[in-house]
Amino acid sequence: MIKALLTPEVQKFIRDHENDDPATLMLRAKQYADIPLKEAVEQIQSRKKAKTKLPTWYRATNLIYPPPLSLEQSSSALTAEFKASLFSGEKFVDLTGGMGIDFSFLSKSFKKGFYVERQDNLVEIARHNMKCLGITSAEFYNAEAEDFLNQTSEKFDLIFLDPARRRNHDQKVFRIEDCEPNVLSLLPLMKTKGRSILMKTSPLLDIKGAVRDLGGATEVHVVAVNNEVKELLFIIDDQASENPIIKAIDLTNTQVGFEFNYEEEQGIHLVHGNIESYLYEPNVAILKAGAFKSIASQFGLTKLHVNSHLYTSKTLVANFPGRSFKAIEEISLNKKELRKALPNLKANITVRNYPMTVEQIRKKTGLKDGGSFYIFATTDQGGKKIVLCEKVDQQ
Repeated sequence: MIKALLTPEVQKFIRDHENDDPATLMLRAKQYADIPLKEAVEQIQSRKKAKTKLPTWYRATNLIYPPPLSLEQSSSALTAEFKASLFSGEKFVDLTGGMGIDFSFLSKSFKKGFYVERQDNLVEIARHNMKCLGITSAEFYNAEAEDFLNQTSEKFDLIFLDPARRRNHDQKVFRIEDCEPNVLSLLPLMKTKGRSILMKTSPLLDIKGAVRDLGGATEVHVVAVNNEVKELLFIIDDQASENPIIKAIDLTNTQVGFEFNYEEEQGIHLVHGNIESYLYEPNVAILKAGAFKSIASQFGLTKLHVNSHLYTSKTLVANFPGRSFKAIEEISLNKKELRKALPNLKANITVRNYPMTVEQIRKKTGLKDGGSFYIFATTDQGGKKIVLCEKVDQQ
């Protein structure tokens, strides 16, 4: 099928119909009898996604793209470039090569890359794609990760792997021991072959549990894009410990990162308090990392409540890694009172440690989504609160 997709006629069809509706194209199957239409339409869909997610791939010619769902779940250029920025050296190996997206970006940081993948069709596609992308200093192996490591005499500056997070019947798994290859059994062998190990995992993985299972890590990166956690990165080398540095970053705001460790987090004693002039909501990377006390300590903030991950201050704190708000007034959910404060009955609602959901509040009040005002339904030391706020733009 690869050869069929690479014919000049099919490649022209994919480019010419890039903006056409896939369903409409499929209905015209008889009109395109000489085209492997199902596969070509998939390529059109994936190429369209790559235009924004992987621009360097989109600009290359004659690439074979992953299926649309696989591309949706894969690294973006932003997250792949971030991984590549963490390491450099002579040689690296990607033990779970797949479609080669992470491999193509990591290759820029090393003189030579070794691509390993157990599915032979993916090896064939990756070999073709890397050539199209101008990556010439790569070796390709159709092998299991463990077999490759046992047989190679190479030593690597970096071993990268992104274990498969699905079992039979496409069931998602979020524990290291349920992934393939078995990282825990492979770890001793990887340590003998590589100076550093970089493991990418699902954002749903429990970080503390993973560090414990791995026997320690040097760093853990919680990587978000547009306030959505995309992946967790575990770095393991000879500095690994059970108290690694945790780094939380949103790549759309790289000026504001945050780091801490769990030992410090556990030792911080916070005084909780009531809402003051300003309210702060950390970005999702920080919340996923679990820096609930460290963020307050480092920025001199008061946490509202042990279970409310919102923070407050009398004066505005600059460069907070998240959203900052000016608290206007405390209000109730009474419709008449809300109409006085919000004549158009529009507000953005956030619920943190409050007995009602956003949907329940909207149903009770008739408030529509949008507008320039924000409502926080939360609990501080004084009890349950509904606070009307305006966003403070610190960009």
